[in-house]
Amino acid sequence: MDLKNRILSLMKKTIFYILLLAQCYFAFGQDKLNLVGEWQIKLDPNNIGIQQQWFNEKSFPNTLTLPGCIQEQGYGEIPSPKTIWWDGKTLGGWFKSRPWVKEYNKAGNFKTQAFLVPDRYYIGATWFIKEIEIPQDWDNEAVNLFLERCHWETKLWVDGNYFGSNRSLGTPHTYNLQQLNAGKHTLVLRVDNSSKVNLGSRAHATSDQTAGTWNGVVGKLELRKQNKVYIKQVLTFPNVEAKEVNVEIEITGLQENKKALWTIEIDAKGYNGNNHQPKAQVFSGKETVKDKVLLNLTYSLGKNMQVWDEFNPNLYKLTFEVNIKQKQNNFKILHSINLGMKEFKVNGSQFTMNGIKTFLRGNADCAVMPKTGYAPMDVASWKKVWQTYKDFGLNMARFHSWCPPRAAFIAADEMGIYLAPEVMEWTTVNKQSQLDFFLEESKKILDTYGNHASFIQMGLGNERGGDAAMFKQLLDNWRAWDSRHLYTIKANANYEAKGFANVGADFEVLRKSRKEPSVPARYQAGWPPKPENSAFINRAPQTTINWCEAVERERIPIIQHETAQICAFPNIDVELPKYTGYLKPAYLEIAKAQMKERGLYFQLQEFVEASGKWQVALTREEMEAAYRTPGLAGFHWLGLADFTGQHTAPVGFTDAFYDAKTYVNSEEVRQWNAPTVLLAAMPQRILTNINTFEADILVSHFGKEDLNLEVVAHLKSENGDVLKSWNLQPKKITQGSGQKLGDIKVSDLKINNVCHLILELQSLDKQLINSYDLWVFPEIETKDVPNDIIVSEIWNANIQKQLEQGKTVLLLPKQKHLKDNLPMCFTNHYWTSFGKNDGQSSATGVLFDTIHPIFKDFPTETHVNWQWWDVLTHAHPMVLDAYDSKSPWPKEYKSPLQPIDSWKINRKLALFVEAKIGKGKLVICSIDIETDLDNRPVTKLLRNNLLDYMSSKVFNPQKEIDIASIKEIFNFQNQNK
Repeated sequence: MDLKNRILSLMKKTIFYILLLAQCYFAFGQDKLNLVGEWQIKLDPNNIGIQQQWFNEKSFPNTLTLPGCIQEQGYGEIPSPKTIWWDGKTLGGWFKSRPWVKEYNKAGNFKTQAFLVPDRYYIGATWFIKEIEIPQDWDNEAVNLFLERCHWETKLWVDGNYFGSNRSLGTPHTYNLQQLNAGKHTLVLRVDNSSKVNLGSRAHATSDQTAGTWNGVVGKLELRKQNKVYIKQVLTFPNVEAKEVNVEIEITGLQENKKALWTIEIDAKGYNGNNHQPKAQVFSGKETVKDKVLLNLTYSLGKNMQVWDEFNPNLYKLTFEVNIKQKQNNFKILHSINLGMKEFKVNGSQFTMNGIKTFLRGNADCAVMPKTGYAPMDVASWKKVWQTYKDFGLNMARFHSWCPPRAAFIAADEMGIYLAPEVMEWTTVNKQSQLDFFLEESKKILDTYGNHASFIQMGLGNERGGDAAMFKQLLDNWRAWDSRHLYTIKANANYEAKGFANVGADFEVLRKSRKEPSVPARYQAGWPPKPENSAFINRAPQTTINWCEAVERERIPIIQHETAQICAFPNIDVELPKYTGYLKPAYLEIAKAQMKERGLYFQLQEFVEASGKWQVALTREEMEAAYRTPGLAGFHWLGLADFTGQHTAPVGFTDAFYDAKTYVNSEEVRQWNAPTVLLAAMPQRILTNINTFEADILVSHFGKEDLNLEVVAHLKSENGDVLKSWNLQPKKITQGSGQKLGDIKVSDLKINNVCHLILELQSLDKQLINSYDLWVFPEIETKDVPNDIIVSEIWNANIQKQLEQGKTVLLLPKQKHLKDNLPMCFTNHYWTSFGKNDGQSSATGVLFDTIHPIFKDFPTETHVNWQWWDVLTHAHPMVLDAYDSKSPWPKEYKSPLQPIDSWKINRKLALFVEAKIGKGKLVICSIDIETDLDNRPVTKLLRNNLLDYMSSKVFNPQKEIDIASIKEIFNFQNQNK
């Protein structure tokens, strides 16, 4: 390139970037006045402000800073037992059903585990006043007030004159102030965060559960001068195959019924890794102006066009130079928008991105904003969130019953994250007022965010049902308004007996197939979660399960609804200092106090690590089952980050601040949660004979390019010795789940000892790797109980007498004999942990003292792994110390098999205890170690170890436990029955 051309090129680029910097100025022909700063405020809890004409007042007695919310700045009541929350009730009923926190239901020490507790609470209208000054060069010009995010309804007065109202939870509130004279004016804004339409008691857009009940204005607050003629809206419709974009431009402000000559130059500049620079194109025409000018143009990006997707989020900056001549007037408008060339469509039971099959590795984003209670309004904060998504292998966010601000879409555009906002609700929809709001709000969402490349889907909200005709009207309108996205109505709504919410939808979000008899589409298909409905519990450990039957029964793509939901114990000491805002994690404060009371606090880090490592393993199997399912369209995980509402659910691999937890490694997670994942489909993970081992080797591949894949499999001992290797035949792999690469078998290995083995899979280029634990427990004889050990199911006077005489006793109580009647404890708590003894499990993992003699030759880590399935599905924890214990066990006592209670009750639990009773020695084991042992090799070994230990010289309990504490364990009422 010669010097002249270089200079011209540099000048062109310089002009382009100047236009970018000035786009806000030229986009609608506006200057801006920033309204950020001090405002005056007056609360209106009794809703009397309009009647008393507060809009005519010139000042209010108190001040705060906007953007922000009133609660974080000290306005509102201090929460107490009398506080009326979003659902219209106090928490009196909540405390009544939870006696373990009754001491916190009082003024001065009010705490709840229901959600983050605000320092101040307020539902109702708030009035704001600010004096503004219109500059001389704005005199009698049209002015718009722009409020980026308000909660929920606003009304506006200027100098006592009413300028209307606005209600939107997900889009900006804007007001046309017409012509204002230069000089000072009084702006009065009324913001009301009380319910305007029934969106449900737990919708994340409005409720106490996560974000919601803040009152104020956040994001941009500004006055914008508006030129007479301006571009009101630009919509872009990419056509990837034709390498062009159809552009719809709406121009307003011209004189009606007059002809206008126009020219528009459209230019595109690639950015965000996109180096493509298409040629500018000029369009011209003549229009007879009606109320507006609507132009439809097609701009070609040329053969080198770059598409946008999760792998290459190529973007273009489209700039428009509009020149219009009408009569003697000439108007020039400059405008620019971002463009990502993408088309997201349905192909059979799956989705395609730009014609290539894709799989949604999604997360249910539930509006957890622990510092503010409202969404971050800056791009940098959202980039941190989306980077965390990518770190853990995710490519998509479903916004559960809310819609994020523009900053989230901008950040997702630039980082390649797919977004699915919702229209704010979580309730039954059958009222005209609801439909009116949903039509109004969804149109605003589509108009405001619809151009963003990251916007791929939209739904109404979460679960529950409603009026089918209303749902049809919504779908029909959405498709008419904006054909670029795919639509559904309700996530997980089709389980209801009467009708289906999603008739005519583009896709479904389900936990089970709606047809009867229903079939599951995830490991826990029931609700509320019960042990019998979990495939983790009712099927022996394997890696073959998939959800093909559910996929085949549905005629449109299905996405797993809120899969995983596996809790881990919260890292109290690490998380508590992070809550520097007005929302306080009372559930962590309560847990800390309870743990100290029970003598558990010194075990906090052990609880975190043991529960967390098992959480990761359970979540991994949920996701791999999805990847083993041909035709499945994706999943929504619940979730990547901890959930601070609904009585709290620490389900995340990160805390509520998107900081990774100590026990999880994102690089390891991406081995099994990524566009391409190697999989071993093993019918069994626990074997009695290694020669029965076999597995299908699969791959799930949704990368952008086809693969030439060659995989090597190694069976290794725990110390890394290779016992067997297989080289699978090379295969060409296109996009799809559960594709078989080959199979492996063992027929010539002799292993006679109990052992832990690892199956390792690796692509020849070492870019893909995955590994699996499996165990061999060879058949052994069942040992007889030694004559000097007395075995009993129940504690009674005779057993007590035998112990006092110096005998050795083994108590094997049944579940019904035990205090609190706790269920089995193989998996962690599912979702939020349900009360005192409900839910899928009674524990958030089990902590094992691996050096205890009972674990001699028994392969185990300090946390649960798959080999514990048979033992722990026949195990019911004993309660040694709880909120209602009269004679608790000593604070320092620690069971070698210690279930970890929920973070809500924090009881000291045990599956095995040993004690000195007078001259005697006692073991209580609440694991069924007697039934059907010929088919339970793992439990048989543990039982034999227990008997060997009790018969050995090392069995000599040092801790003397009094009889009252022993009795504390039992439910004598059931025992007597």
